[in-house]
Amino acid sequence: MRKLHALLLSVVLVIALVGGAATTATASKLPTTVVLDFLAINDQGEYIEPTLLQQADLINLSRVMAQGIAARLVQFGEFDVVDNTTLLSRVERLPYERDASAYERAAALFQAGIAEEVITGSITLLQNTAVVGVQRFQNAAGVPALVGSSMANTSRVADAPSLIDKLISELFPPDVQVIERSIEQVFTVPSQLRMNLGSSYKITAYALDSMGRPIPEPEFLYFSSDESKIEVTEDGTIRALQPGTATVTVRAIGRTARSGSPATMTVTVIPPALGVRVGTIVTNREGIEGRPMRLGLRLTPAFEQRNLEKQVPTADGSNPLSFISSFFSSLLTNGLITIDVDFDPTRELLFAFSGVQRSVSGFIGTGVGYITPFEDISSEQGFLFRFTMGTQYRPGSRVAIPVEAVMDAIFPTTDAFKPSFRIGINVGLDLFP
Repeated sequence: MRKLHALLLSVVLVIALVGGAATTATASKLPTTVVLDFLAINDQGEYIEPTLLQQADLINLSRVMAQGIAARLVQFGEFDVVDNTTLLSRVERLPYERDASAYERAAALFQAGIAEEVITGSITLLQNTAVVGVQRFQNAAGVPALVGSSMANTSRVADAPSLIDKLISELFPPDVQVIERSIEQVFTVPSQLRMNLGSSYKITAYALDSMGRPIPEPEFLYFSSDESKIEVTEDGTIRALQPGTATVTVRAIGRTARSGSPATMTVTVIPPALGVRVGTIVTNREGIEGRPMRLGLRLTPAFEQRNLEKQVPTADGSNPLSFISSFFSSLLTNGLITIDVDFDPTRELLFAFSGVQRSVSGFIGTGVGYITPFEDISSEQGFLFRFTMGTQYRPGSRVAIPVEAVMDAIFPTTDAFKPSFRIGINVGLDLFP
């Protein structure tokens, strides 16, 4: 039992040591950034430490500004931050003089191998106005390279610390968001989209801040107004499920509370515009032997809704004309009406108007039509009710290969033949615009 406890204790110690070593290695990879106390200007216009001027406001403000910038960098978590107090505890003596300029201080720290980056600044009092400037130097083979600079002013010395966020935002490039910028605007490209049934499209969205600058790597949320027509995945991929029109709402979020107004994209899913069919009737027909071949044509008109909105009366829903106009407008814009033309090259011709409900996996429809023979028009003609059900295979974004079963109930208008029932099987090709 004691051996087991000793073994478990050894395992725990090893894990702790490995974890601590990994944490230390991760921290050591961060660039060392030294944030120095801000400088002041003497009577000769030279930058010196505020302690040499013996002004309490300047001394306190110099330390507060440096501590505020260091705190923001620590919160960002991508820097190994060293302030003036920590620097004094790491070295026996500072490698620069008290009257050294910002450039000379950065050069001394780089040559001593203490830092990869130095941030310092200056405070200048102009009557009742405090002007604060910040510079960021990087080590370029021991020579300071000025890679960032920012300046701001305030009418009250006590308000200078409120400028820290603004100074840091301008001190670093846009892709380094030490201070995350609020998202003010979101837009998508394009704002309107027409998609073929069953196709997919990846949304391209952008987020901008109040100054029109792009926000790097924002997180977007996508919402569909009608999930029966379009489906939107977490990465912004739209899949067209059914013909019709739906709206995609795109919202950008970040660590800040403000996320900006969302963007909207209007998506119109269109059905195949033209289809051809070839098949046969599997039920026996009186007086005909074998299985005659039947050819077919499918036409599905789909008009853009913006062209129809101008024609729809703007009356209330109790107006019958408004209801009828809206109903037929929905049929035409959503591609629900299909015109069927089937003919037996040796015997008859059939016309039908079908309401078809389509999806990615298949389609189903019902309709009415008329059938007439080629030779003796008075012999076998009549009205019919049609029921269609099928599925399709999509080899490409603009082509589909359907397989359908068609059932026709024929009611003659003459006494030449009795009501009959037919079942046909068709295959074909559907083309999208």
